[in-house]
Amino acid sequence: MSSTAQLTVNKARFWYWHLVFWLSYLLIKYIHLAVLVPKEDHGRAVFPYLMIYTLISAVNFAVTGYLGQKELPLTISIKRQAIRLAWWLVPLWLLLTPVRQHLMMNYAMAELDTDSPLRYVWAFNLVLLPIAGWFALFLVYKANLLNRAEFRQQQELARQARMARLKVLRYQLNPHFMFNTLNALNSLIVQRKGLEAENLILQLSTFLRHSLKNHTEHLIPLKEELEALAAYLAIQQVRFGSRLELKWQLDEQAMELKVPPLLLQPLAENAVKYAVSELKGHARIEIEVAQQASVLLLKLSDNGPGTELVAGWPDQVSFGSLHNLAERLALLFHGKASLNFSQQQNKFTGQISLPLELLHATD
Repeated sequence: MSSTAQLTVNKARFWYWHLVFWLSYLLIKYIHLAVLVPKEDHGRAVFPYLMIYTLISAVNFAVTGYLGQKELPLTISIKRQAIRLAWWLVPLWLLLTPVRQHLMMNYAMAELDTDSPLRYVWAFNLVLLPIAGWFALFLVYKANLLNRAEFRQQQELARQARMARLKVLRYQLNPHFMFNTLNALNSLIVQRKGLEAENLILQLSTFLRHSLKNHTEHLIPLKEELEALAAYLAIQQVRFGSRLELKWQLDEQAMELKVPPLLLQPLAENAVKYAVSELKGHARIEIEVAQQASVLLLKLSDNGPGTELVAGWPDQVSFGSLHNLAERLALLFHGKASLNFSQQQNKFTGQISLPLELLHATD
């Protein structure tokens, strides 16, 4: 980790806990001095002790505060951080010890035996204790910041990878769709069906605008998603003519919900490719939207020849777009959404189940 990199630090929070630490230390010393010193020193005045410890603590507060504000934003290892702090705090400790002892000898303990070496050793310990406590708590606080920053970085990388994967899955537009649409448009132009050609262009424009506009995985109104699906199916009706019938069953209450974009598109593409295109006669596609107690159900059925289901999935290598859709749902809803298929006589159905709780939460 480079010392030039910077952490995002809430300075107000640092100064709050910094102040709490030193005020707590002073409070403990005040209680100690007010209760024990008069008892031990036979009524000696406490005021000089209080002033000396207040002065020493104020110096510690200023120096450690400056160090904390300077060192806290640096993205360096805890070991390096401890060494950098030690270069400042050890000289501070060695400087404050004789200062503290001098003040004590001249203003608080003048009548006592001041030549005892034990008093100097005790002074070193008393000055070291609060500095060492601040040093330890600062490293704990810094380690917590580093862990949170690393966690946020991992989350951001995972989010970017997830969004990139979702975009890849969603932008796999079937090239045959564009090819067939342009062929249908060319046919209308050759037949001089200007109104039908104009309508086809408008539907294609609506669908492509919807695809390009919703380039992220933010939720969009279900009504807008169904309008894009309607534009896609309208294009297919131009291609297949009157033999393609559409049936809509929509729950009006569900129209207020928001869903990820282009969910029903893969189901519609496969219905056209494996049902409508394979039938010689009348083809029907049914779209159903229903809201239940805890899920939103999106169904798309066709009356095509059907296909074999293996473990609930169509046994077709070319059903890759459906696997992509299932992967999108798993990424978006963390495995709580589902894509299922069922085969009845002359009816193949794909069903998407979205948890309402997560739809509201994501929105």
